[in-house]
Amino acid sequence: MYPIIHILNYTIPTFGILFLIGTGSGFLVAIFTAKKYDIPTMDAMFFGLFAIIGGILGAKILYLLVELPSFITNPETALIKLTTGGAVFYGGLIGGILGGFLYTHIYHLHAIKYFDIAVPCLALAQAFGRIGCFFNGCCYGIPYEGFGAVYYPVGSYPPSGIGLFPSQLTESLFLFILTPVLIIFLSKSETPGFTTGFYLVSYGIFRFINEFFRSDPRGSILFLSTSQVLSLFVITLGFLFIFKIPQRLYEYHLKD
Repeated sequence: MYPIIHILNYTIPTFGILFLIGTGSGFLVAIFTAKKYDIPTMDAMFFGLFAIIGGILGAKILYLLVELPSFITNPETALIKLTTGGAVFYGGLIGGILGGFLYTHIYHLHAIKYFDIAVPCLALAQAFGRIGCFFNGCCYGIPYEGFGAVYYPVGSYPPSGIGLFPSQLTESLFLFILTPVLIIFLSKSETPGFTTGFYLVSYGIFRFINEFFRSDPRGSILFLSTSQVLSLFVITLGFLFIFKIPQRLYEYHLKD
């Protein structure tokens, strides 16, 4: 567990470094994916910037909602958790979609095409982000003594002295594989929205399953974790994109 690293006289959060690497890699991929729809590089970059800002706000807000009971009980910890980590990916996904949509709405751009070029970049950034979670110790797995079991040192945030399932690394591996698959689908597909839909369905299914192998406190709704409930929503939204429902609504809006 290496939540921070020391470079010269500076202490830098490991997650922050991997977040920057993932974001930078995503922007580089966007230069390539934007060519699919002849989207200018600057438009792709600003779309990404709006999505990142929205994503950060959304991740923090959903984290605050999920952890609200503990924040009410221990309000002194709220600010510390929000500023030092504390984020929920699905909140970031929702916020990122809203932020990106805001940019396309302001400049009257084709939002669905922008989402298509963005999802491979998002998957790549997520992959690096989950490695950051691994070093940070958050999102840890259930007790597990098989191949690839992770043992955190005494004093870590995750339980120490027992093997844990590497849930962060399995998700990272899945996302590294998903990234080139999305790029291929984007290059081959003639239907705007299909790549976005495939990302939402495939990630939603994987996340729903991977949640069974996580043991960190993260909120629940009935017998499912909060993220599993959101995964069902994301999968449904993905199928709507695959069946071109948002595309038809968008075209209808343009005609209207």
